[in-house]
Amino acid sequence: MKKFLLTTTITISIFITSFAQPSASLYFTTAFPMGEFKDFTASTGFGTTTEFFFFTPSQKTPYGVGLNFSYVSYGLRFVNDPYDNELSLSFNKANNFASVHILFQVGSYSGSVRPYFETLFGGSYIFSNTEIGYDYYGPISLWIDDWAWSYGAGVGLKFLSLGDAYFNHGSVYIDLKVRYLFGTTTSYLDRESIILYYDTIEYSLIESKTDMITASIGLYFFF
Repeated sequence: MKKFLLTTTITISIFITSFAQPSASLYFTTAFPMGEFKDFTASTGFGTTTEFFFFTPSQKTPYGVGLNFSYVSYGLRFVNDPYDNELSLSFNKANNFASVHILFQVGSYSGSVRPYFETLFGGSYIFSNTEIGYDYYGPISLWIDDWAWSYGAGVGLKFLSLGDAYFNHGSVYIDLKVRYLFGTTTSYLDRESIILYYDTIEYSLIESKTDMITASIGLYFFF
């Protein structure tokens, strides 16, 4: 078994280093709820995305395989005092998506402009954090979390910013992409339902799919 694992590890390492250039990217991402998710979450989400490709599309391999990590938040809202209806320092940071996906990409491997198509599969840890504190009550916290599987597809364009259009090593591209992600049904916080009743937070949950469109702009680095 040890010999098998060692042989497998060496084979994978040789495959990765022999075939294509590894790369990484960092993006600013905007997320727009779609379908029934939009019915319950009207606001737009903002966050960051980072990706690492073990190998990218090349003349030898017209596809790339990597990992996608992203964090999207649908905003911070202050909580109203139920007695005088004034804003307090308490907050409701609801429905944050911390996601990880396996990423497959097919696209142009040379040139100053490189179009590509990609698919991805993974999931999102969805969590909400609410904290309320008034002079007459101590801080009261509410934490809601769940998990949703997701998959989708997208298209993008890379534009050469630094380096050689035909020699990837050390090159930097500006990357623009749009994706549609289908999310499975899950439970998340109805941020409009939160009420402080004496020393207890009362709330309700929403159950729906979590489809969204994401648009990202960032930098793509070849090692």
